[in-house]
Amino acid sequence: MPETYKYIYTQISTFGSLPTHKVFMSNIGRKTKLVFADNSFIYGIVSDWALSHSGLDSRKSTWSEEPKSFIENEKSMLSKYKAAHPEFITEVGIG
Repeated sequence: MPETYKYIYTQISTFGSLPTHKVFMSNIGRKTKLVFADNSFIYGIVSDWALSHSGLDSRKSTWSEEPKSFIENEKSMLSKYKAAHPEFITEVGIG
């Protein structure tokens, strides 16, 4: 069975947290893919607590569907976060 990811929610950044990212859950196990505004990503695991207390919202499932001003702001915030945290490395995404 090929691994696929289903959109779960968008986690809006708060002070000191990861930049805003879209959370996708794998159909195999508890693996998640966190996709940032520049479409780069990291893999992780989201706890049951985080899933049940995530404040699931109605944002769009892909960054390309978001308002351009929101995307540009989030890309700027992501860039600043990466500059302040050089150990934070994401994989390059498509699109």
